[in-house]
Amino acid sequence: MGRGNPKRLREIIETAKSGEPIVMSDYRYIQNLLESPDGADAEQSQAIPQPKRDTSLEVLRIRLAEGQISIEEFRVLKKAITDEE
Repeated sequence: MGRGNPKRLREIIETAKSGEPIVMSDYRYIQNLLESPDGADAEQSQAIPQPKRDTSLEVLRIRLAEGQISIEEFRVLKKAITDEE
């Protein structure tokens, strides 16, 4: 789409391909890129609060990023959530 920082986006893709969870700052970066209607760089739009979405997987990612659950717990819960849907 010609938006965002190519180096940062490649690193995020490699993290996702390896099966590791994406850190919350990268998750928000991608989310802001996708939600930005005018094509503004997500790093500039991060100052604008985005509405929270209460999906189970997003809540898990937040809990992992905040250290409330371990990576092992994240993987088990993610599998349980995605198997149900």
